[in-house]
Amino acid sequence: MIIHEVGVVRMGEHPATSALNQYCQAHDVKNLFVTDGACFVTNADKNPTLTIMALTWRASDYLLDQAKKGNL
Repeated sequence: MIIHEVGVVRMGEHPATSALNQYCQAHDVKNLFVTDGACFVTNADKNPTLTIMALTWRASDYLLDQAKKGNL
């Protein structure tokens, strides 16, 4: 049996329908990144760990790039 808690903080393009952008950054709080399973709206019977790691890596790259540009 697989048990992974996911969901609650939807990822998407529009703040009206989602809380996070494609980099797991909150639309309303620019210095808040949620890089766990919360961005998934549903969970199949597969382990989401590698996807969570990939999303965290992408969010980290974006965060570093934005920090270097002085945007954060």
